[in-house]
Amino acid sequence: MESVAALNGWMLTATLVFALLTGILVVLTVGKSKKRVRGLIDDLENSHKRVKALEKTAEEIRKELLQTQQHQDINQLKLKTSKSSAKELTQALLDARKRMEIAEAAIKAHREQEKANGDASEDSEYLELELEPEGGLSESQREQLIGLLDPGPKGNVDIFCVMEDEMSEMTARQLDEILTADGWKTNGVAQSAFSKPPKGLVLTVNSKETAPSYASFLQRVFSTIGLEVSAVMDNKYREWSLTIIVGAMDG
Repeated sequence: MESVAALNGWMLTATLVFALLTGILVVLTVGKSKKRVRGLIDDLENSHKRVKALEKTAEEIRKELLQTQQHQDINQLKLKTSKSSAKELTQALLDARKRMEIAEAAIKAHREQEKANGDASEDSEYLELELEPEGGLSESQREQLIGLLDPGPKGNVDIFCVMEDEMSEMTARQLDEILTADGWKTNGVAQSAFSKPPKGLVLTVNSKETAPSYASFLQRVFSTIGLEVSAVMDNKYREWSLTIIVGAMDG
């Protein structure tokens, strides 16, 4: 009996030890499983973040490709436009050159006619000016100006007159009217104050390099019809533009 009791005690002890070991194994297994699950979850989260990052990178690349394509399209359009504009500018230049040649011929013919008429023509014009006390351009000068401008080039001009000078303002408005009717673009007549008003017409450009080609043409036309004309450069005026300052005019 004592042997059976001892055996039962040993079996009970072994069972308890086995149960304890089993519990420990279960706890360890569960702990490892949790760590593995947590590791898998972390891996999944990292993978998700990487996928998001890749999607964002792919979207940025797509946008860059789109912008690049748009830039290419814009550059191609600009290239086509520039080619078209170059052809148009070349044709406009040829037309302007042709008009300039015709205008130069008209000026030359007018001068030859004046020389042929001699002093009698000059006396007649002088008397005509005397009969116009209101000042400004004479009827003869207006007709000559219209005839000489007609075949010549056209452009943009700014016109200024001397403030509180009726003669200057009247001449400036006559020039503005004739130039506008001939196809030139002006901004009307603006008054300007001068510490020392200039005499006659002053054709002003920003610089020699940016002076429009029609500046010399107008200078010759105004000189041909008997107006006192001078030309100056002043960088306070617009580039690629011509300014006509109508100074004090002889009454």
